[in-house]
Amino acid sequence: MSKFWRKYLALLETDFTTQVFDNIKNLLVCALLFAAGTNALHGGHQLFMGMLASNLAGWGLIATSALLMLLSVSDGLRRLSRLPYHMAFQIILGLVYLVLAVRVVEIVWDFRA
Repeated sequence: MSKFWRKYLALLETDFTTQVFDNIKNLLVCALLFAAGTNALHGGHQLFMGMLASNLAGWGLIATSALLMLLSVSDGLRRLSRLPYHMAFQIILGLVYLVLAVRVVEIVWDFRA
């Protein structure tokens, strides 16, 4: 048990928790941007210059959030590759990212309704 505790303390010394929270924060922001983009596509409300601008804004937000999420996930997976048992950590992180992103989009859609 003390071996795991020492490894945990070593991770805390290297700002591991800060990096984890930054990655999760980035994931949530990307999910909110994606939800806003899909809301703009399916909302049916007119923005500034008509329907074309609403669709363009929606697709722009979706593309931006997808790019930012890809960068965030790849950064998180790259950082995890340095740890022992990195493959298990990477699979778990990928699943957590997917579940959190889908859930945040669902929550935003529910607030819209």
